[in-house]
Amino acid sequence: MMRKAILFMVLVVAGASVFAQKTLWTTGNARTLAKGQQEFGIIQPFQIGLTDQLELSVSPLAGLSLVPNVSLKYRYNTGPWMIASQHTYMMPSMLLHGLQDSLFSGVLGKDVLAFADSIRIPYIFTFRNQVMVTRRIGEETLITGKLGFEFSLKTKGDSLPPITYPQFYLQSTTFHNKLLWYPGIRVDGNLFKDYNYMMEVNFISSGLKTEHWAIEHKGYFIWNKSVKFAALIGYKMIYGNSPDPEYPSSYLNRFSMIPVADLIWKLNIKKQPEKDLFRFR
Repeated sequence: MMRKAILFMVLVVAGASVFAQKTLWTTGNARTLAKGQQEFGIIQPFQIGLTDQLELSVSPLAGLSLVPNVSLKYRYNTGPWMIASQHTYMMPSMLLHGLQDSLFSGVLGKDVLAFADSIRIPYIFTFRNQVMVTRRIGEETLITGKLGFEFSLKTKGDSLPPITYPQFYLQSTTFHNKLLWYPGIRVDGNLFKDYNYMMEVNFISSGLKTEHWAIEHKGYFIWNKSVKFAALIGYKMIYGNSPDPEYPSSYLNRFSMIPVADLIWKLNIKKQPEKDLFRFR
């Protein structure tokens, strides 16, 4: 049980840096860090403003060893309506090679484990693109709508087994030449004083005909100790269809929930001209 628990946390860290949006201020909405400003956490990727409108982010340490990825986000305008696009490159092959270890029996189905050692996993290159539109609807509230899609390219190799755990199944469908697309809505706001919140809902679909789907919900409570340090605690829930762990050829509608916690450090802070939930305290 302890080995599985440790493995599960590693997968959460890797998946968080790749798919889920974990940052307090700019990831998941159309805002970008000011030039030279940096943010990073244990789970959250390292982010830096290359210019006031262009932001670069890369995996945290755990993600670099499992799913190397890099992302660029460009904000096209300023004002009450902000529009940005984000383009991410990932290489999940190393994580997939790790899935061949029997330690991952809680993620892969029994049928998969029977032949996992004999398959030759190809190199996989995954690309994610999304557009975000953010509107300030109050002095300390932002609402963001997003639309994104994801696809993968791979070298020649054996057919990949399905990942049966519902938190990771849909992402793995792109390895089988499926297009993953998702619309979503997110709200960032201030509760009181130095305490913020984030709520997000996404509909995720594999294939244009909605062959496999899920509804994902995330919620975070954030404490801003200072302008240079914050801590968050929250959860991520997902409900949708995924392979039966006992019989991966059949599918079940399943629910799963995982806790999320992180510590965030911020460097070279740039003062924002407007007074909103990103202001100095």
